[in-house]
Amino acid sequence: MNITIFGASGAIGQLLTQLALDHGDFVTAYVRNPHKISLKHPNLSLVQGELSNASTIEEAVAKSDVVISTLGPASDMSRKLKGTPIADGHELMIRAMKKLNKTRLITLATPALQSDDDKKNISTILPGVMAKVFLPNGYAEMKKMEGIIKQSNLDWTVVRIINPNVKHKGQSYDYSFGDKSAKLSVSRENVAEIMYAATRDNQLIRKMPIVYNK
Repeated sequence: MNITIFGASGAIGQLLTQLALDHGDFVTAYVRNPHKISLKHPNLSLVQGELSNASTIEEAVAKSDVVISTLGPASDMSRKLKGTPIADGHELMIRAMKKLNKTRLITLATPALQSDDDKKNISTILPGVMAKVFLPNGYAEMKKMEGIIKQSNLDWTVVRIINPNVKHKGQSYDYSFGDKSAKLSVSRENVAEIMYAATRDNQLIRKMPIVYNK
């Protein structure tokens, strides 16, 4: 499988890249700074570019079977809105995918994005309320992404995460749509695991699972 990963130099992106390579996939890593990728592998290629560069984004997805983004908004608590670069980047990714007849997109978000499958639960309500109050820039990114993704005709999966900063101690993961209790935290390793699993799990197409550590 050919996988393009946006945000491959980040913490989750590096874990996901290694996971894909360990499974024998070919990975194209889209990065702003290639020096942040220390990994060397014959199945790994790099494309350097900004999220605002449509031509390099097209180059990155040209051979992909699956496009994955591990990019997320900054934790900015200022009240002044500062733009939506991650959402705008997703718009360019989706535009490139449509142009090149690519259909499978997997991306990260928070429960500020609302799923049609959601049941009322602390995990589907509280994070969005907290983000709207304390992280208005991130909330604006998420709501703009929600519209862009839902309006696309792609086979998308949005992996929603809450507090991906807990240490990984070998625990497995589960996911919820508010239909069962979900812990409000997840390790980066388990985020990478579910995103990789989604490349081969058609049951997650057009779904927005909230992933958490068991």
